[in-house]
Amino acid sequence: MIAPRTYRFRLVFYIGVLLLFLVTALVLTYHSSNALVLKEAENNAARLAQQIEGHLKIEARDLAERAKMMRDNTGFTGYLYIAITLGTDPGAMRELYQRQFGWLQINRSVILSRSGRALIGAEHADLRAALIQRGLVKGAEEHQFYHEGQRGLEIVATSPISYRSQSLGVIAVTRTIDAAWMKVARQMSGGQLFLVKDGRIVLNTTAEGGAGQDFKPSSDRVVVDGESYLVRRVTIGGDAQLPQLWFALSQQELTAHLHMQRTRMLMLVLAGCLGGLIIGFMMLRNFNAPLSRLVKLTEEVGAGRLPEIPRGPSHDEIGYLTNRFSEMVTRLREQQDEVKRAQTQLEHEATTDSLTGFYNRRYLYNIFPKLWSEAMRNNKNQTLIIVDIDHFKKVNDRYGHQVGDRVLLHFARVLRDNCRVSDFLFRLGGEEFLVLTSGDNEGGMHVAEKIRVALERDAYSDDERSVPLTASFGVAQANTSDGVDGLSRMLQRADQALYAAKNGGRNRVVVWYPKREIA
Repeated sequence: MIAPRTYRFRLVFYIGVLLLFLVTALVLTYHSSNALVLKEAENNAARLAQQIEGHLKIEARDLAERAKMMRDNTGFTGYLYIAITLGTDPGAMRELYQRQFGWLQINRSVILSRSGRALIGAEHADLRAALIQRGLVKGAEEHQFYHEGQRGLEIVATSPISYRSQSLGVIAVTRTIDAAWMKVARQMSGGQLFLVKDGRIVLNTTAEGGAGQDFKPSSDRVVVDGESYLVRRVTIGGDAQLPQLWFALSQQELTAHLHMQRTRMLMLVLAGCLGGLIIGFMMLRNFNAPLSRLVKLTEEVGAGRLPEIPRGPSHDEIGYLTNRFSEMVTRLREQQDEVKRAQTQLEHEATTDSLTGFYNRRYLYNIFPKLWSEAMRNNKNQTLIIVDIDHFKKVNDRYGHQVGDRVLLHFARVLRDNCRVSDFLFRLGGEEFLVLTSGDNEGGMHVAEKIRVALERDAYSDDERSVPLTASFGVAQANTSDGVDGLSRMLQRADQALYAAKNGGRNRVVVWYPKREIA
């Protein structure tokens, strides 16, 4: 018997198949979802534990970089050499250390001479003893290890210090695995963490506490405060005496999530069945619905809209026409997207500097009227800072333009790091840059001085050379009387101030004040 090929028969058949499929999927899901979710949770726990291990390795590498930063500071190592050679009081050196490295994100630091004398961090006796016990005071290599000290479990990174090929001792910096660290790791992983010593919880991230309770996993499961957890151990070193770090996922949360997903699935299936029945009856009542849909799609394309049109089987003329129409709209959408991407790229290239990524002079003239109007409405000031790298031509002449470009990129990074997010950065051309910021002359002078000091301290260096850099700064504030000529007048004032800074010896900040000589 040949089944009829009418739309009515096809709709009834497809709706019946869909309902059967949905009911079958619902029954199978009820029987298998629990095991699947728990299995996926076990795999997820293992992956997240490995992710935390990777995060610890990154922490250790970051600490090693901070130790090398101190080791490679020639001024500090020279001062350290004098303190060790002359046997002077290290108090002045500790002050220098605070000025140079007090900003580093570390918990503890110790600097020991080859004789074991604590030049920095004498109060950290446990860390000093650990370094001496491991033989790292006279070592010639870098090390990272875990240490259980006064503050708990720590990551330790060491680096030998030398001055002109003469070994001075060792520097060690630490990062403590404390409550703050575990809170960050919990936010990153989404699970709980437990630090365990001798089978008891020392530190954890659960809201109930749990410190001091027994922690004895069995078959990757453990119960804490009456709640069951799926746990995986995070490897933190080969020393069995160290505390153990465990990652855990709450099984109660997983079960609650499973029940919620089942409820959602049931509601979706019921909604899908109801929607399928309604749509089927509507299409049966409106036999010409496919043709009406094609007409509507044609009108949308004619109006400039390009909707998503799914392809389907082309058993009849309407199916074939729908597929061809879908291909045509897809090609039009791809061409439209390509035009948009090209337009966006052209706009970006027209308003930014290709080397530094800063805005260019053209964008400055485009954006300033808007910023000026906003500042006038909010009764705020606009201040402009022109920066010119001192003796940059000598850098190009001596090292070539490729090194000059890298120096400009280095300068741009220093400029970006020492400006506010709300400030606008521009490259006017060559070695001349501009910062547009809100506030008065005093605020602009403060920003310029911050940049000047940072640049003076952070020389450009690579594998072959080190190029000290300084810059001159001209600061000018807009006046309410400037009107539409605000930008040109600010540029003129800032140029005058910059000219005065260069004539005054360079590497300085000069502010333009109205009716007053530049000083």
